[in-house]
Amino acid sequence: MVWMLLVACGSHSGRGREAKPVEISELGWQLHDEMRSLVRVSWTQSQPATVHVEYSFDEGIWESTPSVAYPAGSQERVVVGIPFETDAEWRVVVDGTETQVEGETLTTGFLAAALPRCRVIVDEPDRYDRGERYLLTSINEDGGGWTGGTYWTFLMDRQCRVVWATRTPESHWTLFAQVSVTGDYLLWDEQTYWSDFGHGEESTVHKTWLDEEFEEVVTPGLHHEFVQLPDETLVWGSQAHGGGEALVEKGPEQIGETVLWTCDGDWPGASWCESNGLYYAEATNSFLYSFYTNNSLVEVDRATGESMWWAGEVPGGYDFDPANSQFAWQHGISTTDSDTLLVSSEWDGGNNGPTETWLLEYEVDHAQETLHLVWSDSSDTRADTNGQAWRLPNGNTLHVVGSASVIREVEAGHDDVWRVDFDGTRLLGYGAWVRDLYPLLKK
Repeated sequence: MVWMLLVACGSHSGRGREAKPVEISELGWQLHDEMRSLVRVSWTQSQPATVHVEYSFDEGIWESTPSVAYPAGSQERVVVGIPFETDAEWRVVVDGTETQVEGETLTTGFLAAALPRCRVIVDEPDRYDRGERYLLTSINEDGGGWTGGTYWTFLMDRQCRVVWATRTPESHWTLFAQVSVTGDYLLWDEQTYWSDFGHGEESTVHKTWLDEEFEEVVTPGLHHEFVQLPDETLVWGSQAHGGGEALVEKGPEQIGETVLWTCDGDWPGASWCESNGLYYAEATNSFLYSFYTNNSLVEVDRATGESMWWAGEVPGGYDFDPANSQFAWQHGISTTDSDTLLVSSEWDGGNNGPTETWLLEYEVDHAQETLHLVWSDSSDTRADTNGQAWRLPNGNTLHVVGSASVIREVEAGHDDVWRVDFDGTRLLGYGAWVRDLYPLLKK
């Protein structure tokens, strides 16, 4: 009996023994072949385990990749968010254990000196959402406002440090880089309308992860803003589809374009049309469509192609209250969660003051066919052209002041809580905050 009992106990080999710790070895790193701010770190682990990589380039602050369950063997992870030309410490950490192994200090690559850099003028972290960490925008190397040159699309942090950048080829323009509606890739426009002196027949939109471009969509006639709908359909104002200007759309698998609306055919009283802003309102399946040629904007029903209402200089539009609150040379149209209209506009403050670039917010009163001014704020500078206005989740407003080369985040109480200046008149494009870069990597 004793012998049998010993055999029975022996059959439970391994029970009660402590699991072997995961061994991490052979740590190394190399820069991404094309995007030299991205770093491929590598290691070997002795057994399956959930692991993440921590890295630090600011004293006392450690960033982290998402945790991933890796099998045993050689592993690799792309690390993002480290600025160009920066040293960083890093380590591989096994989740739920005390195991962490440091690698040799890494250094990100050189960034072309021609990309304009900004300087921080105002920085009040306690008054903005620190989760809104990276700003996606575009800029021209050259000054002079609305002018040709070499355009860049880039991501930078709150300290103006660039963490990702790509140059637009062949002196084409980029004005409306944005995050996809799915949140896992970027779109940036390559516009030929302003560089090739045609109708923008060769304009395209690029779809890219941070570490690889995967598609280029032909968007003939694209010359200013485009939007992406929830099903990833692209919509843009076209100068290549007739009708003065046409609003066209193109689905993900669509070969050609569908014309939704034309200025000549669907906007009574409008004359020469060339747009500078477009915004999609999902709740009403409609577009707010802005035109610098007549200082007006119109709402277009996507399903019917009808002009629902408009305001500005085109006859028959809504009034303004007060009368001297009418926008002019407006850009960056959008709506807020309160269904108010937000624009970046030239204005004199309503008191014959100096003309500056303002944020103007209106209540749209359809019953009275009137735009009531409910909030305004001056940027204390003036952009000859371009701009963007977005209400952020925390109630602040992001204001890209176009060719004034200023980007600001402002509280409802009129204080800038973050402001940067690129010094000069370099044309800035669309701007949007990005909270997390890791979803933007190739899957």
